[in-house]
Amino acid sequence: MVKLHYKLFLKISMSINKFQLKSYKIIIALLFVVMFNSCVSYKKQIFFQGLRDTTYSSSMKQPDPIIQRGDQLSILVYALDQLNAQFFNQPMGGGQVGSMSQGAQVGGIMGYLVDEYGNIEFPKLGTTKVLGYTQQELRDSLVARLAIYVKEPIIQVRLLNFRVTFITSDRASTSIIINNKTNILQFLGSVGGISWMDKRENIIVIRQIDSKREILRVNLTDASIFQSPAYYLQPNDIIYVEPNKRKFLETNIQLLSYVTTIASAVSILLLFINGLTK
Repeated sequence: MVKLHYKLFLKISMSINKFQLKSYKIIIALLFVVMFNSCVSYKKQIFFQGLRDTTYSSSMKQPDPIIQRGDQLSILVYALDQLNAQFFNQPMGGGQVGSMSQGAQVGGIMGYLVDEYGNIEFPKLGTTKVLGYTQQELRDSLVARLAIYVKEPIIQVRLLNFRVTFITSDRASTSIIINNKTNILQFLGSVGGISWMDKRENIIVIRQIDSKREILRVNLTDASIFQSPAYYLQPNDIIYVEPNKRKFLETNIQLLSYVTTIASAVSILLLFINGLTK
């Protein structure tokens, strides 16, 4: 009976040793693949390739965000007669942001929620269509319409909920942008950037304006990014960064190392048991 157990343990030990040897071979092969891939893709880690040390002309005109359903707007009215103008700055109701179509005070600023029909409820003007307007266009429209109530009105229109969502393979976040003229580089800097394991040359920007969804691709390794339509962000943009293949390979190598460690431990245990049975 002891001999039978010994032969059984010996066979198991030899099988595990063979498995361990195969595991080592796989790990070595994968290490070569990772090293080769790292050497080839080093250039892809460099941003803005093609830029020269010179002066570039840059357009100061940036696309103004388009007002969409669900947006929260700050609309402030000023005039020579501030007492009359103040009437349009009184909070209507006491709801929280997003809870009603009428104005709601948000941190001391008048907020108007754009309803599903693209309208807001504005003092004196009643139901007012704002869907599809830029902030400047809505300002000009309100100036013209309020001129009969307020002398020489000055109106400020600002988007309060300029949201951008950032997604990678291991993290995700949604940020409220205060500066409506934020570009993708500034935004990436504010969320900690992208890791060396993420792709830089194929960043996807998903942009939806009303019922139209647009897919844009950005290459951070090329100087053409500064001319990309996705360079300046729009409200509700979703930025997705794909993982690099090396991330997958290195994760699998780590998993194989765990398997090899377990196999080694089992081999040592079996050898110890074999020694006890002699």
